[in-house]
Amino acid sequence: RSTPRGAASFDVHATPAVTVHVIHSPATKPTMDARWPLDPDIEVVVTIDVTSRTVDDNQVKISYYDREGRELAVAWLYLTCVEVSLDVDWSRSGRVKSKSQGKDKAKWTWGPDGHGAVLLVNCDRDSPGAGGTDSGQADVRTLADLQDMSVMLLRTQGPSAIFTEYQVVLHVPESDADKVRVFHAVRADAHPLYKPVLGPDKLSYVLDHAGHGDSTFYVEGLAFPDRGFSGLVSFSASLLEVPHKDSPGTPIFTDTVVFRVAPWIMTPNTQQPLEVFVCSIKQGSDSNEAFLEGLRVLLRKANCKLTVCSEQDTRSDRWIQDELEFGYVEAPHKTFPVVFDSPRNRGLKDFAFKKILGPDFGYVTREPPGKSVTSLDSFGNLDVSPPVTVRGKEYPLGRILIGSPLPWASGRRMCRAVRDFLLAQEVQAPLEVYSEWLSVGHVDEFLTFVPALDRK
Repeated sequence: RSTPRGAASFDVHATPAVTVHVIHSPATKPTMDARWPLDPDIEVVVTIDVTSRTVDDNQVKISYYDREGRELAVAWLYLTCVEVSLDVDWSRSGRVKSKSQGKDKAKWTWGPDGHGAVLLVNCDRDSPGAGGTDSGQADVRTLADLQDMSVMLLRTQGPSAIFTEYQVVLHVPESDADKVRVFHAVRADAHPLYKPVLGPDKLSYVLDHAGHGDSTFYVEGLAFPDRGFSGLVSFSASLLEVPHKDSPGTPIFTDTVVFRVAPWIMTPNTQQPLEVFVCSIKQGSDSNEAFLEGLRVLLRKANCKLTVCSEQDTRSDRWIQDELEFGYVEAPHKTFPVVFDSPRNRGLKDFAFKKILGPDFGYVTREPPGKSVTSLDSFGNLDVSPPVTVRGKEYPLGRILIGSPLPWASGRRMCRAVRDFLLAQEVQAPLEVYSEWLSVGHVDEFLTFVPALDRK
């Protein structure tokens, strides 16, 4: 529609930084003088891999010819190449690579050969004076807190004049915004300042100084995978044309990355122990002093730390296995243990939160609506196997075991809030086993795993 009347062929020439691709069917060939016939099946694609230094510093010239070879008209295309790239640790190497072109950063795959960035829930307490976990704080108080976060780089390069008419906007979908928080590392009087820019109450952020290289962002997870949340969250950087100050802007280009929130992984008791927690009961006929002394001797031989929980801390509740379960979260850049606090809520109710949550030791809990619990909600009713292969399917992190009634029977059952949480982690495929034939009904009353040299 825009070609001159009588045109039969054309040729294309460009400045050195521009690459011209002519896409055509095998039957379409250029003439001897490299002119192409005007054919609706021919497509011309131009690309640039070098960022422009000035506006319109790259040109493409298209000349049109009639059947006798006379030039009828010339069309010029003026190009300015800018770089807008959002990059994360897509390869899971522990650092953000300099370039991610050609990578599908908007996809995430499992496994040792998989790709996609990993995000940790910032559920420990590195910040002094914080009342809860670091994820509950809308600011960064220590450098240790940053180490629990994942780095995201927004790269922008190009002539400064371009960014007077265009904006670079970082944004998060509304459905993901309450699962994450993003801090922008900016310089203030030579000291770094970490400005909260995205999160539960903010969906977009306009980059103030676009075109000047890399902008560093730190991303923290606020929520573990759970019912209704797969663990995948996405971020996008968009280049918007803004012809007028108050106009909403028209998207020209968008780059998207995806993180997966690292699952809570339950630790099997066949692994080498690092620390053992035990409750002390000194008063009355139920004193366990003799047991504690024997345990001290055993753990000294095993070179394992022993933490004895006082009656004041436990409020005389000795069943610590029923109250909490240990696990961990892992990303390429950081790993730390996380204690899972059960909804049992007896004497040890506050122990995990008050005595275990701390620097590089996270905390998570789940409670049913109305907080109505049964004996099967205690974590003595929760176990995990060592790595296992079942009917050809590998479970390299083992499988979680939950005590339950028979599938067709009514009766006590672990609350849905805990079961949904464990199922949503995906990596340890929970398996329910019949335990309600017992009065207490805990799986650990009749089943456990111990190391064996022959693995049987």
